Amino acid sequence: MTTFVFFADQGHKRRADGRNVAVAQGANVAVARAAAEALIGQPGAFADFAAVDISATVPPFVIEGHFPVGARTQTVWPLLTRGGDRLLGE
Repeated sequence: MTTFVFFADQGHKRRADGRNVAVAQGANVAVARAAAEALIGQPGAFADFAAVDISATVPPFVIEGHFPVGARTQTVWPLLTRGGDRLLGE
């Protein structure tokens, strides 16, 4: 599986809910993008976001803003969004 980071690479692509970066794995970029979109329950939400394969060597990076939020079925990441809700996907 390949791991991709999807992000709003231009200001007009930023989402009002602050969900501007997603990380997901998939056999290819389309599968990973669909997995990221399923996590927030919004198919197509990241369609215009840039995608970077981070499975190979990439420069280190920082994500500014709120902490990561994961699916309710996992125990690694916090479960509540900045608004105090859970993500829609599993």
